[in-house]
Amino acid sequence: MTQLIRLLIPVGMLGSIILMCQGQPTPKSTLPRPNECGDGLSDRLIGGIRPLIGEYPWAALIQYRKPDGKLEFSCGGSLINSRYVLTAAHCISGIPKNWKIIGVRLGEHDLSSAGPDCENELCADPHIDMAIDKLIVHEDHNNQPRSQWDDIALIRFDRDVTFSEFIRPICLPIDDEARPSNTTGLRVTEVGWSRTVESRLSNTKMRSDLEILNRSECETAYQQQGITLRDTQLCVSRPNPREVCHGIAGSALMHPVGQSLYLIGLTSFGPTGCTNKNIPDVYTNVASYIDWIESKME
Repeated sequence: MTQLIRLLIPVGMLGSIILMCQGQPTPKSTLPRPNECGDGLSDRLIGGIRPLIGEYPWAALIQYRKPDGKLEFSCGGSLINSRYVLTAAHCISGIPKNWKIIGVRLGEHDLSSAGPDCENELCADPHIDMAIDKLIVHEDHNNQPRSQWDDIALIRFDRDVTFSEFIRPICLPIDDEARPSNTTGLRVTEVGWSRTVESRLSNTKMRSDLEILNRSECETAYQQQGITLRDTQLCVSRPNPREVCHGIAGSALMHPVGQSLYLIGLTSFGPTGCTNKNIPDVYTNVASYIDWIESKME
């Protein structure tokens, strides 16, 4: 039965790359306020699986070097301020043996384009590849490797990134008004690069309009797999899995509050393949980790 469950990157030896934050961080928030983040709304609030250039400018790609020297993007993330990207913990601690994380790409739109990404006479600035200063994985991740509890991590750049029209942070649900009291039935949007039905990485960012399920429905679907879920996880139904199969690990699950988009989930795991509509996808509930995130930021 375990073939129904897939992590969203190939899994090798756990713990192959883990760098923990040392010492006591400065007790202050460096997260942007609503007027400084989440500006990725367009007129297309429903439909349109391929975002326009400049939409969702916090979408990031994590680049790995494999043992044969080839480079590969296998995980996503979201820019949350000028120095940090938030992603899934297993994108760092669960990578195959001898893979190495070498950087984070920001401002990308179309991986197949060798030159500037252009659309209807609008051309994006060149993408930026950021070097990494520190990888910070949640301390309790992998206590339950099948259930992927605490599947959250921070990547710190070696320098600040300069914001632009094509590189900007998403908001985090710091305040109560940005945290829905009941998420069941909430309409949400997933954005990031995705796997196609042929398991290839999409060339461009993709978006899917989804709905958060009652957790009891999700628990029932996963119990037979020996997987226990917690309230720090969200379950999401994907009504048209053939349209967009699933986002790569660490991709953003978003919800609008006012005029800003908020990061409420990180893609964690789900069913193998693209045709199983009866097994929901599981996301890390970002609101459960705001204190942890702020405590690790310098």
